[in-house]
Amino acid sequence: MPLRYSGGVPRNIPQKPQPRRTGSSVFPSDLITGNRRYYIQIELVNYRSGSFSNIFGAQTRNPSGGIILPVPSSLADVSVLNWEQKSLLDEGMRTAGSIFGSSLQAAFQAGSSTAAIAGAYAGVTVNPGLFMVFTQPNFKEYVFKWDLVANNEDETRRIADIVNSFKFAAAPASTLENTAYLYPDIAIMKLFPKDYYTFVMKPAAITSVQAQYNGAGQPAFLRNGAPVNVKLAVQFKEIQIWEKNSWSRGTS
Repeated sequence: MPLRYSGGVPRNIPQKPQPRRTGSSVFPSDLITGNRRYYIQIELVNYRSGSFSNIFGAQTRNPSGGIILPVPSSLADVSVLNWEQKSLLDEGMRTAGSIFGSSLQAAFQAGSSTAAIAGAYAGVTVNPGLFMVFTQPNFKEYVFKWDLVANNEDETRRIADIVNSFKFAAAPASTLENTAYLYPDIAIMKLFPKDYYTFVMKPAAITSVQAQYNGAGQPAFLRNGAPVNVKLAVQFKEIQIWEKNSWSRGTS
């Protein structure tokens, strides 16, 4: 005689695992497993119109969701600042010209030429009094490159979604009247696990997206028509200047 269960619906019925919904495009799919947690996370967000925090603010949040890729093959943090060489002689000549007129400035230039000829004969030249003037800092730029190789159809879709996401974010949008452009999206980026030992990035504009669909040197496609190997290079340029009061050593 079969047994009958009369205690209602049991609570321990095995359930099908639900996919994790993080709002992220991760490649490869097993990038974050176990103790292997070395990656870069890039969130693409709308430019905040009318907010001076885009110019003078700091990155006040960590990226959530977005695109998660392996650490780029090139990981360089370069700070470029402009210094200009000046000469006391040149500055004095400009000052004389502005005060006494162009005729006196021309006389100084003629005298300087004569002194140069005499100096060449004697083997002596005038000390120009060189000094350096700091003019401005520059926005940091990054070029991140990835070699994306698909092993199955799902990974081809992931690659296509990631490439299209960068292209879409980098493009402006037209206003309804087609008389102006709305700013493209900007990228909020962070290195994991500990950017304390590498570097922190401020919000950045996407200035270039390059996708090479024959990354293996010749075209190769899977059965669904997707390329097997895509080389992706994205160039970023920060939209905020690094100053001493905005410096950060990253997260622990």
